[in-house]
Amino acid sequence: MKELTLKEQADRLNYKARLAPHRVNIRVPFADKDQAKALGARWDGTLKTWYIPADADMGKFRKWIREEQK
Repeated sequence: MKELTLKEQADRLNYKARLAPHRVNIRVPFADKDQAKALGARWDGTLKTWYIPADADMGKFRKWIREEQK
């Protein structure tokens, strides 16, 4: 696993406070779908994926956000 730079570490610390600037797709296991929905995630039936709407608090969905989107 690669070591994080100081900037990357700082970005992760500030991550919880960031709002999604645009729709962010998330990977939600079927067993977690009700929890994700209760937090405000939405299902896109066309793309068959869950997503965080724009301007939602991304911190609530941290466990489902793909590493490359953080």
